[in-house]
Amino acid sequence: NNISYGFGGATSHFAENSRFYTLTPFLSFRFRNPKDFRNNHVKIFKIRNVDVIRNGAIREDTEPNYAVFNARFSSLNSDAVRTFNWNIDGQVANNFSKLSFTLNYRKLTQDNRLFSFRIFAGIFLRNNTDSDFFSFALDRPTDYLFDLNYLGRSEDSGIFSQQFILAEGGFKSKLDNPFANEFILTTNHGYSIWRWIEAYADLGLTKNKQENAQFVYDSGIRLNLVEGYFELYFPVYSKNGWEIAQSNYSSRIRFVVTLSPRTLFSLFTRKWF
Repeated sequence: NNISYGFGGATSHFAENSRFYTLTPFLSFRFRNPKDFRNNHVKIFKIRNVDVIRNGAIREDTEPNYAVFNARFSSLNSDAVRTFNWNIDGQVANNFSKLSFTLNYRKLTQDNRLFSFRIFAGIFLRNNTDSDFFSFALDRPTDYLFDLNYLGRSEDSGIFSQQFILAEGGFKSKLDNPFANEFILTTNHGYSIWRWIEAYADLGLTKNKQENAQFVYDSGIRLNLVEGYFELYFPVYSKNGWEIAQSNYSSRIRFVVTLSPRTLFSLFTRKWF
């Protein structure tokens, strides 16, 4: 019912005295049930080519400029009680090609308890890179397409490094060797304990070149104060052991916070949660 095409661009700092530019032509097809436009089910097919130009503090093992062709098909069906979304995403660049699948399921039960389940699976079809810059990530993707709203994109310590964005592996704990350059499979689970207090658990399998596959896991408590806008994650037990009993526990706490005026405004105008 809708075809969109255009050209986008953005620029911002990703580190001190370092800036990136993105140039993105795109074409998008949107499908809805022509017999019932009140139905929330929407399908979207979008193709784009993301050209990235960087200057400043560039890692020595990555090229400053690169381009990625991206095609994604999404099926979105959400309402106040049930959410069922999935997408297939393909990316092709000079030195890699990869395919991923994401599924999100969310259900509000009759006794007002929330159950959520998510699957992420990704595989490299070709990978000639020399670093993990384009690899799949368990907890904090490098975001080489600059799609994610990181408050501190280059920080690996401090409060900004604790920001959590649900993407790729979706893990909350920071584990050793969090990247996968062959394939990754993770599941994320959540269940309400009482009102906005939830328990979460993540399970995963990652595989890197010339290494055995590793099984990873974490669990903890989530304070879902305003879903998608302000959340806190308190790790309890993971492959690191009992995190709650380890030193510097405050640095292990993850948070979700939204500062974008446009996103905050949608909190008051959205129809469904």
